Amino acid sequence: MTVIGGGHGLAAVLAALRHEPCELTAVVTVADDGGSSGELRRHGGGPAVGDLRRALVALAADGTPLARALERPVMVDRSGRHPLGNLVIRSLADVFGDLGHAVDRLGLELGICAQVVPATVDNVSLMAEAGGGVIFGESAIGTSQAAIRRLRFSPERPRVSDAALASIATSDYVLLGPGSLFTSVLAVCALPDVVSALLATAARKVWICNLQRQPGETAGMSASGHLAALRRHGIRVDAVLYDPEAEVSFAPTHLARRGVEAIPRPLQDDEPGIHDPVLLRTALRGILARPRQTASAAS
Repeated sequence: MTVIGGGHGLAAVLAALRHEPCELTAVVTVADDGGSSGELRRHGGGPAVGDLRRALVALAADGTPLARALERPVMVDRSGRHPLGNLVIRSLADVFGDLGHAVDRLGLELGICAQVVPATVDNVSLMAEAGGGVIFGESAIGTSQAAIRRLRFSPERPRVSDAALASIATSDYVLLGPGSLFTSVLAVCALPDVVSALLATAARKVWICNLQRQPGETAGMSASGHLAALRRHGIRVDAVLYDPEAEVSFAPTHLARRGVEAIPRPLQDDEPGIHDPVLLRTALRGILARPRQTASAAS
């Protein structure tokens, strides 16, 4: 199974799947330019590592001392406070000369059984066509009040890691999201080589729908608008997992008309907009327990 995305949404799915009997790979965006990751990129260059750290910690056993330590903030001259894990990953990348090897090694030290893969080999930045112009940078896109039409990248066609492409090609399932539609999910899925890999794979592609609209990025966007944004970027999914009581929800007939299976399940935590870990785990187990089908969604 391949899980694609970034941020807290990806971490929630990985935590839910951590104990499941499946071969799991997380393909993680490295295009973040806000917070600690952004500061480290501005001062030292290179890809963003915060979402990689978060994915590794989500896959580690609860209470693992090393995982807890990786989340602790430390002060660094000029650039402020950073989670220790961000600094460790960057330091290991310098030692190995490769970010993917650095993440693999830290995963071994954490004792995780899954693989966490940076989506791109190149140092990539996001751009978005919106409001008749172009918005530069993940942070600016995430807070934009203009409707986002299309995501672009700098460089235009970043090199995707071989491990990411191999995982998509050989998986039985590919899960997209949940998480920020443009700056987490499409930040990986819309990469040209990932679009091609998703079209070519026989895997069943399931989009885990967000529970709420995100201020700025998807403000005012309907559930069908979210799906349309995926399709504009060449992403066709076979099924959508969503909470029928959530702010962002579907009518099953709407999905059926588009050749997409509806999987309505209770997913909401007591905290608004958050997927309940137990409910999410139950829903994902149900998907994995079903006989795999490879029908493609209608174009």
